[in-house]
Amino acid sequence: MHELWRAVFGNDLPVEVEIGPGTGTFILAAAPRAPQINFFGIEHSHNRAARLALEVAAQGLCNVRALAADATCIVSTIIPAASVAAYHIYFPDPWWKRRHHRRRLFAPAFGLALARTLIPRGRIHFATDVEDVFQLAVRTLLSCVEISIDPAARSPRPYATVFERKGVARGAAIREATFVKGAASLYTSRAAPMTPAESPS
Repeated sequence: MHELWRAVFGNDLPVEVEIGPGTGTFILAAAPRAPQINFFGIEHSHNRAARLALEVAAQGLCNVRALAADATCIVSTIIPAASVAAYHIYFPDPWWKRRHHRRRLFAPAFGLALARTLIPRGRIHFATDVEDVFQLAVRTLLSCVEISIDPAARSPRPYATVFERKGVARGAAIREATFVKGAASLYTSRAAPMTPAESPS
Protein backbone atom coordinates (compact mmCIF):
# COMPACT_ATOMS: atom_id res chain seq x y z
CA MET A 1 0.00 0.00 0.00
CA HIS A 2 1.39 3.40 -0.99
CA GLU A 3 1.77 5.93 1.81
CA LEU A 4 -0.59 8.35 0.04
CA TRP A 5 -3.51 5.92 0.30
CA ARG A 6 -2.51 5.01 3.84
CA ALA A 7 -2.73 8.70 4.73
CA VAL A 8 -6.11 9.07 3.00
CA PHE A 9 -7.79 5.99 4.45
CA GLY A 10 -5.71 5.11 7.50
CA ASN A 11 -5.31 1.47 6.50
CA ASP A 12 -3.63 -0.82 3.96
CA LEU A 13 -6.70 -2.09 2.13
CA PRO A 14 -6.79 -2.13 -1.70
CA VAL A 15 -8.08 1.01 -3.38
CA GLU A 16 -10.63 1.26 -6.18
CA VAL A 17 -11.23 4.63 -7.85
CA GLU A 18 -14.48 5.77 -9.41
CA ILE A 19 -14.15 8.60 -11.91
CA GLY A 20 -17.31 10.68 -12.03
CA PRO A 21 -19.39 9.13 -9.24
CA GLY A 22 -22.11 11.78 -9.71
CA THR A 23 -24.92 11.11 -7.25
CA GLY A 24 -23.10 8.04 -5.93
CA THR A 25 -25.19 5.30 -7.55
CA PHE A 26 -22.26 2.92 -7.72
CA ILE A 27 -19.99 3.92 -4.86
CA LEU A 28 -22.70 4.22 -2.17
CA ALA A 29 -24.00 0.75 -3.01
CA ALA A 30 -20.61 -0.92 -3.47
CA ALA A 31 -18.85 0.37 -0.34
CA PRO A 32 -21.05 -1.23 2.35
CA ARG A 33 -20.95 -4.53 0.49
CA ALA A 34 -17.15 -4.50 0.29
CA PRO A 35 -15.74 -3.16 3.59
CA GLN A 36 -12.39 -4.75 2.68
CA ILE A 37 -11.96 -2.24 -0.16
CA ASN A 38 -11.31 1.51 -0.03
CA PHE A 39 -13.30 3.52 -2.59
CA PHE A 40 -12.05 6.89 -3.82
CA GLY A 41 -14.41 9.02 -5.94
CA ILE A 42 -13.16 11.85 -8.16
CA GLU A 43 -16.04 14.11 -9.17
CA HIS A 44 -15.65 17.17 -11.41
CA SER A 45 -18.72 18.92 -9.99
CA HIS A 46 -18.04 20.53 -6.62
CA ASN A 47 -21.74 20.45 -5.72
CA ARG A 48 -22.09 16.75 -6.49
CA ALA A 49 -18.89 15.93 -4.63
CA ALA A 50 -20.11 17.85 -1.58
CA ARG A 51 -23.48 16.09 -1.64
CA LEU A 52 -21.77 12.74 -2.02
CA ALA A 53 -19.48 13.46 0.94
CA LEU A 54 -22.52 14.36 3.06
CA GLU A 55 -24.24 11.10 2.11
CA VAL A 56 -21.08 9.11 2.86
CA ALA A 57 -20.96 10.70 6.32
CA ALA A 58 -24.67 10.14 6.89
CA GLN A 59 -24.30 6.44 6.09
CA GLY A 60 -21.14 6.13 8.18
CA LEU A 61 -19.10 4.70 5.32
CA CYS A 62 -15.53 4.65 6.58
CA ASN A 63 -14.14 3.20 3.34
CA VAL A 64 -15.22 6.01 1.00
CA ARG A 65 -13.62 9.36 0.20
CA ALA A 66 -14.88 11.91 -2.34
CA LEU A 67 -12.77 14.58 -3.99
CA ALA A 68 -13.92 17.48 -6.19
CA ALA A 69 -11.26 17.71 -8.88
CA ASP A 70 -10.37 17.11 -12.51
CA ALA A 71 -9.85 13.37 -12.86
CA THR A 72 -7.29 13.64 -15.65
CA CYS A 73 -5.12 15.88 -13.50
CA ILE A 74 -5.42 13.71 -10.38
CA VAL A 75 -4.73 10.41 -12.17
CA SER A 76 -1.86 11.90 -14.18
CA THR A 77 -0.06 13.79 -11.42
CA ILE A 78 -1.22 12.72 -7.95
CA ILE A 79 -2.12 9.02 -7.87
CA PRO A 80 1.01 6.92 -7.33
CA ALA A 81 2.17 4.31 -9.82
CA ALA A 82 0.87 0.74 -9.36
CA SER A 83 -1.40 1.70 -6.45
CA VAL A 84 -4.99 1.28 -7.74
CA ALA A 85 -6.67 -2.13 -7.85
CA ALA A 86 -9.52 -1.04 -10.13
CA TYR A 87 -11.01 1.96 -11.87
CA HIS A 88 -14.75 2.40 -12.39
CA ILE A 89 -15.76 4.75 -15.21
CA TYR A 90 -19.47 4.70 -15.89
CA PHE A 91 -21.22 6.94 -18.41
CA PRO A 92 -18.72 9.81 -18.64
CA ASP A 93 -19.86 13.08 -20.20
CA PRO A 94 -20.02 12.44 -23.97
CA TRP A 95 -19.54 16.12 -24.89
CA TRP A 96 -21.98 15.76 -27.76
CA LYS A 97 -20.96 18.79 -29.86
CA ARG A 98 -18.07 18.08 -32.20
CA ARG A 99 -16.17 21.17 -31.11
CA HIS A 100 -16.24 19.82 -27.56
CA HIS A 101 -14.96 16.33 -28.41
CA ARG A 102 -11.47 17.37 -27.30
CA ARG A 103 -12.86 17.49 -23.75
CA ARG A 104 -13.76 13.82 -23.75
CA LEU A 105 -12.06 11.82 -21.03
CA PHE A 106 -10.18 9.24 -23.08
CA ALA A 107 -7.24 11.16 -24.48
CA PRO A 108 -4.02 9.15 -25.03
CA ALA A 109 -2.29 10.72 -22.01
CA PHE A 110 -5.21 9.70 -19.78
CA GLY A 111 -5.04 6.09 -20.96
CA LEU A 112 -1.34 5.97 -20.17
CA ALA A 113 -2.00 7.47 -16.73
CA LEU A 114 -4.61 4.81 -15.96
CA ALA A 115 -2.19 2.06 -16.99
CA ARG A 116 0.64 3.59 -14.94
CA THR A 117 -1.43 3.79 -11.75
CA LEU A 118 -3.00 0.31 -11.91
CA ILE A 119 -1.46 -2.55 -10.00
CA PRO A 120 -0.45 -5.62 -12.02
CA ARG A 121 -3.68 -7.39 -13.02
CA GLY A 122 -5.64 -4.28 -12.02
CA ARG A 123 -8.84 -3.55 -13.90
CA ILE A 124 -10.75 -0.75 -15.59
CA HIS A 125 -14.52 -1.23 -15.67
CA PHE A 126 -16.09 1.02 -18.31
CA ALA A 127 -19.63 1.58 -19.58
CA THR A 128 -21.31 4.13 -21.83
CA ASP A 129 -24.45 4.57 -23.90
CA VAL A 130 -22.60 6.43 -26.68
CA GLU A 131 -21.05 4.24 -29.36
CA ASP A 132 -18.28 6.58 -30.45
CA VAL A 133 -17.28 7.19 -26.82
CA PHE A 134 -17.04 3.43 -26.38
CA GLN A 135 -14.89 3.08 -29.49
CA LEU A 136 -12.67 5.96 -28.34
CA ALA A 137 -12.16 4.31 -24.93
CA VAL A 138 -11.31 0.97 -26.53
CA ARG A 139 -8.81 2.53 -28.96
CA THR A 140 -7.22 4.63 -26.24
CA LEU A 141 -6.83 1.87 -23.68
CA LEU A 142 -5.72 -0.82 -26.11
CA SER A 143 -3.03 1.52 -27.42
CA CYS A 144 -1.35 1.00 -24.02
CA VAL A 145 0.81 -2.10 -24.41
CA GLU A 146 0.04 -3.33 -20.89
CA ILE A 147 -3.75 -3.19 -21.29
CA SER A 148 -6.03 -5.81 -22.82
CA ILE A 149 -9.76 -6.60 -22.73
CA ASP A 150 -11.00 -9.38 -20.48
CA PRO A 151 -13.94 -10.71 -22.53
CA ALA A 152 -15.27 -12.84 -19.67
CA ALA A 153 -15.43 -10.04 -17.09
CA ARG A 154 -18.49 -7.97 -16.30
CA SER A 155 -18.87 -4.64 -14.56
CA PRO A 156 -19.66 -4.88 -10.84
CA ARG A 157 -22.25 -2.07 -11.14
CA PRO A 158 -25.00 -2.97 -8.67
CA TYR A 159 -27.77 -1.47 -10.77
CA ALA A 160 -28.40 1.16 -13.44
CA THR A 161 -27.02 4.65 -12.90
CA VAL A 162 -29.05 7.79 -13.59
CA PHE A 163 -27.34 8.33 -16.95
CA GLU A 164 -27.70 4.67 -17.84
CA ARG A 165 -31.44 4.85 -17.28
CA LYS A 166 -31.62 7.98 -19.42
CA GLY A 167 -29.72 6.22 -22.19
CA VAL A 168 -32.01 3.21 -22.10
CA ALA A 169 -35.05 5.52 -22.13
CA ARG A 170 -33.91 7.13 -25.37
CA GLY A 171 -33.25 3.71 -26.92
CA ALA A 172 -29.46 3.71 -26.72
CA ALA A 173 -27.49 0.48 -26.46
CA ILE A 174 -25.35 0.11 -23.35
CA ARG A 175 -21.75 -0.72 -24.26
CA GLU A 176 -19.35 -1.86 -21.64
CA ALA A 177 -15.95 -3.58 -21.29
CA THR A 178 -13.46 -4.58 -18.64
CA PHE A 179 -9.79 -3.93 -19.31
CA VAL A 180 -6.97 -5.62 -17.42
CA LYS A 181 -3.34 -4.66 -16.93
CA GLY A 182 -1.13 -7.59 -17.84
CA ALA A 183 -2.25 -11.20 -18.01
CA ALA A 184 -5.74 -12.42 -17.15
CA SER A 185 -6.49 -11.03 -13.74
CA LEU A 186 -6.47 -13.05 -10.55
CA TYR A 187 -7.89 -9.99 -8.81
CA THR A 188 -11.60 -9.39 -9.19
CA SER A 189 -13.48 -6.52 -7.58
CA ARG A 190 -15.24 -7.64 -4.44
CA ALA A 191 -17.83 -4.93 -5.01
CA ALA A 192 -20.20 -7.61 -6.27
CA PRO A 193 -23.43 -6.78 -8.10
CA MET A 194 -26.51 -6.51 -5.95
CA THR A 195 -29.66 -8.46 -6.54
CA PRO A 196 -32.81 -6.45 -7.36
CA ALA A 197 -34.11 -7.06 -3.86
CA GLU A 198 -31.01 -5.44 -2.37
CA SER A 199 -31.15 -2.33 -4.57
CA PRO A 200 -32.32 0.85 -2.84
CA SER A 201 -35.38 2.58 -4.23
